[in-house]
Amino acid sequence: MTSETAGAVNRPPQQRLVTRNDWLVAAAAGLVVGLVYLRGAAPGVLPGDSGEFQFAAWLAGLPHPTGYPLYMLLGWAWSHLLVAFGWTSPAGAMNLLSALLGGLAIALATLFFIALAETLSEEEDAEAGWLVRGAGLAAAMLFACTPTFWSQALIAEVYTLHAALVACVLWLALLWRNDQRRRDGVSPLFWALVLVAGLGLAHHRTTVLLLPVLVVFLWRAAGGAHWRNHWRAALAASGLLLLPLLFYLYVPLRAGHTPWLDLAWRPGQSLDLLDRSPRGLVSYMLGRGFSGELRGLGYALSQVFVLPARLGNELTWIGVALAAAGALILAARRRWIVLWLTGASFIALVAFNLFYAIGDIAVFYIPAWLIACGWIAVAVAWLADWLARGLAGHGQLAHWLPAGVILVFIVLPLLLLTTQAAGQSRSRDTAAADSWSALLAADPPTDAVLISNDRDEMIPLWYLQQVDGIRPDLAGVFPRLLPDVGWTNIGRAVDSAAAAGRPVYLIKPMPGLEIKAQLGAADASGLTPVLGLSVDGSPQVSADAMIGDTMTLTGFSVSPAAPATGETLAVELFWQPLQPPLADYTSYVQLLAADGSKVAQSDHQPGGVYYPSSMWLPGETLLDRHELAIPADAPPGPYQLLAGLYRLTETGIEPVGQATFDLAAGH
Repeated sequence: MTSETAGAVNRPPQQRLVTRNDWLVAAAAGLVVGLVYLRGAAPGVLPGDSGEFQFAAWLAGLPHPTGYPLYMLLGWAWSHLLVAFGWTSPAGAMNLLSALLGGLAIALATLFFIALAETLSEEEDAEAGWLVRGAGLAAAMLFACTPTFWSQALIAEVYTLHAALVACVLWLALLWRNDQRRRDGVSPLFWALVLVAGLGLAHHRTTVLLLPVLVVFLWRAAGGAHWRNHWRAALAASGLLLLPLLFYLYVPLRAGHTPWLDLAWRPGQSLDLLDRSPRGLVSYMLGRGFSGELRGLGYALSQVFVLPARLGNELTWIGVALAAAGALILAARRRWIVLWLTGASFIALVAFNLFYAIGDIAVFYIPAWLIACGWIAVAVAWLADWLARGLAGHGQLAHWLPAGVILVFIVLPLLLLTTQAAGQSRSRDTAAADSWSALLAADPPTDAVLISNDRDEMIPLWYLQQVDGIRPDLAGVFPRLLPDVGWTNIGRAVDSAAAAGRPVYLIKPMPGLEIKAQLGAADASGLTPVLGLSVDGSPQVSADAMIGDTMTLTGFSVSPAAPATGETLAVELFWQPLQPPLADYTSYVQLLAADGSKVAQSDHQPGGVYYPSSMWLPGETLLDRHELAIPADAPPGPYQLLAGLYRLTETGIEPVGQATFDLAAGH
């Protein structure tokens, strides 16, 4: 292997493109991995986005933004095909589609890795070709084992298709670079590259991060000056890039055929979950609702320290070292344009993710791990070539030792793939179906509103209603169902449901929510009736005491009114926020003797984990209940009641405020 001349045009030497053996290795990798994924795919309905994709694709409707039109159309055709033959359910079909696309992504990744490793070589050598293919296969097996990508290949999700498109774009870019027919930039591979990049834009919006990298790559690889003679081709390429965006016409065309986005609420009234105006649909397609998840530089810098752990968890630390070595080898070999294609793409993808604070950010790193595995292929290919050259003249050892090293790198991830398959498998995952079978068997009243604090838990009900026609009278709701104050959190969702005049149930016990609502006993399925709001009257004692800057203690009730030694004192505190609290406070009540000594105390976090004070909103009144056991040997009354708030910090307890009240005399 020799260095590539780093000129302005930076043309590669004469190299083959894709051989029959390359196709065979890639097909074998995709087939083996695809079968592992298919075997481990979830059998049916799933919670969260996966469940939403399952019924949205079946009905050719709209899932959450950005709509993923390419995936929806592909899923519609695939699921109807499999169901027509009786092979599976609509839910199962979409899970199998992810497994199938996962196998395709591995096949395309193998071709990309082979092409990337070949950039080190300037010679046609049959034996070296097999070493490069082995390095590409080893890297592909490792990528197939990365936990996040593997997890997405077993459920209905968009990320295996996204990985396949990214791998195809990078592979075609390398092929175009090596294509001697490209006539200073224009060739069939060029048009294929542009079209696949456009398909990526029609699928996942992060594909746009690759476009500046590709533009610079094309400019430099062909020689920037030569593109001036091809301005018509550049205009045509721009049109071809944008052409797949016509898939987004799916959004306005199907917006009126998505029944779950018009949720029946009151007689004659439905909740419109989608703004169908032109402006609203554009906002939907651009995913503007997620723009609030983009954070500042401080957040991004904090995530930099998490990045090494992410890399190690996905690639193993050996893989991380090999990836770093591969990138350095490309630099040492002066493959600058190749390093730009992979390195700048990696940096762009990772940099965006550092600023993006969405909950499932791990899946957004999948294309970055794909590129890192490409560098691993480079390192393994270089190591095999170094051994072959170092052992030249040593007979069969020069052939077998490099091949043995390659084989080790292939076998290790392949063993990991097969031995870890049972642990990764979702083939027995029926938790969502089982949970909802139990809830529906509990037979909620007709037209009941079912509430969860978690959207993901509610989605299987929507699937059962939309696909199987089960209990369409029920309304399954959750916080942030609509972007207004009435659905800000679980407390406001309870308010909105109660105002609908329908029976209201929680789908699971939510300890602490008693501060907001009167709750009945949960049944065996977890179905819990909401009997009304907790505060339905006035406190025994009005107080209007300011506790800190954000909270008012409007009053309290005690029972018995004149507590005595040996009794249990029940205290109800009536809290009302003046502005949204910035922390989860702990409330406390102390019973004080006449001399000021503490007789009894109760502390807890009002609202528990389901409705802590950080979720409270101005204008609502929360009923905070405490019980204090008065010791039999306590001093006799009269007593005072001390009530207040504090918050726990890393350094200890930080007082918020407190107030003291006199109680009636006891005995």
